[in-house]
This record gives sequence, C-alpha cells and structure tokens, in this order.
Amino acid sequence: MLKKINLKEFKELYRKHIVKDFQRAERTTLNRFKKRVTRGQEEVYVYEEAEKEKAYIIIAVLNNYIMVSFLAVFKEFRGEGIGTKILKEIKDKFSNKKDILLEVEDPKYSKSEKEIRQRRIKFYERSNYNIVENIQIKLHSTIFNIMILNINDKKIDKQEIAKELNNFYTNIFRRYDKTLSFKIIENIK
Repeated sequence: MLKKINLKEFKELYRKHIVKDFQRAERTTLNRFKKRVTRGQEEVYVYEEAEKEKAYIIIAVLNNYIMVSFLAVFKEFRGEGIGTKILKEIKDKFSNKKDILLEVEDPKYSKSEKEIRQRRIKFYERSNYNIVENIQIKLHSTIFNIMILNINDKKIDKQEIAKELNNFYTNIFRRYDKTLSFKIIENIK
C-alpha cells in the first residue's frame, strides 16, 4: 500500500535509496527536492507490504496530468510485481482526475542500455501506458520518450502535453537548478 511520507522520512529515503537508484545527472539535490515537496510541487510515497517498505514513487501534480518523476523498487524486492501494484494504486488514486505521464529513456539513443530501456517500456506498456508519438524530452544529453496512461480514454492533446511538460521543467527544475538543460522535442501531428 502507498503511504505519503513526511520530510524527515524523505531525507532518509533520499540518503538510503534515491542516491543509489538514480545517477547524479538524473536526480537533484536533497535540498532542492525538499523545496519542491514543501511547496507541494511534488509528493513522495513509499510502498509497503507486510509492514516493510519495498519501493517509492515521486509524482508531480500538473494542471491536467500527473507526472511520475521517479519510481523505484528496492533491489531485494524486484521481480515481485511491486512496480505494477504501485502503478495501479496511482491510477486508482487519480483516476477521477487526470491522465498520468512518465518519461522513459529512448532505446534508440543507447548503446549499452538498449535492452534495459526496451524492458522498461514493455513494463509500462503492460500497465496500459503508451508512448506519446512525436514528443520527446532531452534532459542534458539523454532523450526520453513520454508515455501516457489515458485513464479517461479521451483524445490525447499533444500540444497540451508539450505545454504542460514545458511548464513542469521550467517552473520546477530551472527554478532550483540553473544548470539543468531541457528541450521539448516536438513534431506534433
């Protein structure tokens, strides 16, 4: 079950797991994370089963979407279907509100991690996420595909998604990290 955590718990999670689960280029500092959480720009949840923490997810609530910023299952619990359970709980929590977006590294631009990136995409596809065609994000030197869980089966508005992503990265990340570079790569059709 997902449980929203407080700042003290988040500090421990960051030091114990986030710094190990995500490369420095993929995450921000603890202080910058704290500012975003304190201001309500992101929410942090841990996933527990049998009173054991097994995973976590960080989400941002955008105007018209939920954005999964980080999702990780602790190494010793991988392969138990926990990631799928988390995605279902997030879907259930926000199903009456918004579609869910996430970013996943594009396999085309990797030599060493191509298979891992393809497996991540397949994992999300099994949970009914689909790649939003013709929109990608370039963060530093990594190109990400955007995936969506279209909860309400409405027509996907690519221009709206691009606008929301641009606001997300501009207002949240650039505000706290002037060195972050991003670009929304659009070829909207």
